[in-house]
Amino acid sequence: MKTIQYQATCPNCGAPITTEICPYCNSATGIDTASANMDYPLLECKPATIDFWSVGFPTVFAVSFGFFGFFFPFFMHKLGNEDMSMVLLLCVPFMLVGLGSAIIVIRKLLRYFALKAKGKKITATVYGYMDDTILINNMPAQVVKLLVETSHGKRFILYKTGKTTQPYGINTNIELAVYKDFFLIEKNTETIFD
Repeated sequence: MKTIQYQATCPNCGAPITTEICPYCNSATGIDTASANMDYPLLECKPATIDFWSVGFPTVFAVSFGFFGFFFPFFMHKLGNEDMSMVLLLCVPFMLVGLGSAIIVIRKLLRYFALKAKGKKITATVYGYMDDTILINNMPAQVVKLLVETSHGKRFILYKTGKTTQPYGINTNIELAVYKDFFLIEKNTETIFD
């Protein structure tokens, strides 16, 4: 986030503004989120989303590479292959990729189920969107900037949506589940398209 170099005025009340939502009349100002001021500290946010890219894709790698890495040597041994050292040597990279992918999937699932079991629901205000560094079909995924109330005061979080759309309207409230630094946008939240 950068500090903007100019001072704009709110299109609704005319007050000087430097953020996406006017602090005086509480209306959307149209300032780009990537260049808006950060009025509150940033809180680390780890999305606990379960979708194809976070769990399905690494599962494909875990199963396919794990099969060739762990089971292929077993089958070769059963077929009577005498020189297993070369087979094992060739299978080690497959084992490592399969094991690494399985660890990623297990961590994501544990994060999700811990949040579902122990998380509490909070309300967040949508401040704006920024482009993520990840491209989906040649379009940047979106990061939504959310304002949340914590025991230490108001904080911003940057939640990676993993989608190219901006489903929540600026200055609308959405429900989040939170546990430690894991966050999940609740699916029953009404989506509003600008």
